Amino acid sequence: MYNKGKIFNIQRFSTSDGPGIRTVVFLKGCPLSCVWCHNPESQSVLPEIFYKKDMCIGCGACINECVEYCHIFNGGTHFLERKNCIHCAKCVGACFSNALEVCGEEKSAEEIIEEVLRDKPFYE
Repeated sequence: MYNKGKIFNIQRFSTSDGPGIRTVVFLKGCPLSCVWCHNPESQSVLPEIFYKKDMCIGCGACINECVEYCHIFNGGTHFLERKNCIHCAKCVGACFSNALEVCGEEKSAEEIIEEVLRDKPFYE
């Protein structure tokens, strides 16, 4: 049985934080809480909901699915109240425009390597 780790993103063609182009695997569960952290979604080991406001069409389907009242529309703008979220992800399944996404899934080292190696032709 292989151990699995929680990741929240595999970013291809990354050019930040150093010279060259790379594929970066972002892990969840960082205990440091650095002031300069650009990825606060990496701190909790729990899956979280990503909200991409530029993709939201304001349909309100997420409101109908969320039993914890995490989704609020005020003046046509969608707000996500993360403190109420129980990570059930029902809202993600209801989102027609894919503005909501689960961040954090378990993968084995083998699964991650398999995915990262797909980029090998670009780096050779």
